[in-house]
Amino acid sequence: MAKTRESEPWVELAALEAALTRAPLARGYALRGEERYFRERAGEGLRKRAEGLGYELCLHEVQRESEGGDFRLARLIDDLSGGGLFAARRLVLVRNPGELLKKVEGEDSVLTRAALAFLTSREDAGTLVLSDASLRADHVLVKTILAAGGLAPAFRRLWDSPPAWRPDPLQTELVQWTLRRGAELGLRLTGQQALYVSAATGNDLPALDGELATLRASGGRDLRASVSWTAGGTPWNVAEHVLNGDLPRALSGIEALFRGGFQEKSGRRLLDPSALAIMLVGALQRGASASLELARSGGVARLEGGSPVQREAAAQRAQRRASADWRALLEDAAALERELKSGAGLDANDFARLALRWSLGPRPQPAVGARR
Repeated sequence: MAKTRESEPWVELAALEAALTRAPLARGYALRGEERYFRERAGEGLRKRAEGLGYELCLHEVQRESEGGDFRLARLIDDLSGGGLFAARRLVLVRNPGELLKKVEGEDSVLTRAALAFLTSREDAGTLVLSDASLRADHVLVKTILAAGGLAPAFRRLWDSPPAWRPDPLQTELVQWTLRRGAELGLRLTGQQALYVSAATGNDLPALDGELATLRASGGRDLRASVSWTAGGTPWNVAEHVLNGDLPRALSGIEALFRGGFQEKSGRRLLDPSALAIMLVGALQRGASASLELARSGGVARLEGGSPVQREAAAQRAQRRASADWRALLEDAAALERELKSGAGLDANDFARLALRWSLGPRPQPAVGARR
């Protein structure tokens, strides 16, 4: 399977699912990338295929101590090195093994060595599946999996902004995926309907999947009544709406974020309002600082990180306000940070006032520092 950085995740998933229908399981698969939804779907497809072939299933999820769980490294090593208890072959599926695959003092880790032995053994004991957001293409296990005929699809997060060369919002990857997933579920959505569902839900594919399932259960009738507006997405998305001066999205995003939290890469939902406030203030400060630098330089300053689409969007945003306005917005964000450090605490109302003050449409002008 050819890999490119810009490859659509659903294309990677479709290629993997197609391979499973026409060939036996390979010795290994590496499911990589930040979008957990696609990694989970790929892992579930591999699990069902192995179950249908009579494989013994050995499922492991590596968790931090604070997350609880019953993961035991010794048990995983046993599954990789011992014989199957109930079947000739076994599927060993390991979620989030990244930390355990890092080198130790320049040497391969215990888990890496055990996995290499499993993959290269003359005796075909089954299939190893690694699913991790941080697994790199140049890791020795990924290279070994590919050399053994396996696959290593990369599932990045979908872009929720249209490309600069085609600014139609219907062309965002998130909307295109919503159309495709809706069709899979038997829904005949128009482009505008898919745009509404994705805008209402945000770049949270499990939540989007759930909204589409709810819409299907309703028979596809009355879309606005069936799909609840929960798009807060992440603190970074909300900060973007505030900095862009998009008041409707900023206010709905702030409300949704502090009411429902957001899903972290681990799959857990962060609900702590204090933690959300810290992250949102930080995102606002970084975005305002970058916009101020771009505005001062006339758009020629070089931004580090992010995709070309994100950098282009940041450059366009910086031009919407004068340098003095960006400086004042940055000072308002710093004032919120000082309140956080004082122990006063912040809630959705504090950020709503900031969004109102810096809306680019008609708006009142409340003092950001005013408290309840």
